[in-house]
Amino acid sequence: MPSETGNPLTARAQAAGVCSDAYQIGTTSYAYRGTEKIASVKQFYSPACKENYGYVWVWKSFLDKDITFDLQVGVWSYDRESLIGARHEFGTHHQEFWGNGADTVNDCTSGDGALTITGEQGTYAARTSKRC
Repeated sequence: MPSETGNPLTARAQAAGVCSDAYQIGTTSYAYRGTEKIASVKQFYSPACKENYGYVWVWKSFLDKDITFDLQVGVWSYDRESLIGARHEFGTHHQEFWGNGADTVNDCTSGDGALTITGEQGTYAARTSKRC
């Protein structure tokens, strides 16, 4: 069952190739639209696959507004100064988003998520705590 905590066994996680033993590492961060909390961002790690994954959960209170948005999720590598394992969804109303597997277990990393709304300036983004 999909959840805010992140479940690597959901259909969307499996479609993204998330390994079933993945678990959260680091803190949870939040994306805000003004003062409204609209999404949670996490980073997951799989010991079996030796990969990291970004994860975004969009809050129901935001989804209930029926706003179409674009979303990007992945793992930020501080060593490479780039987003690894990025996945993009355009014109979506989904709630659960997983990045592709990122070969970053030897890097300092954070989970990274960004939501963009057509017609609004800027991006609503969050990045989890740095893990080395």
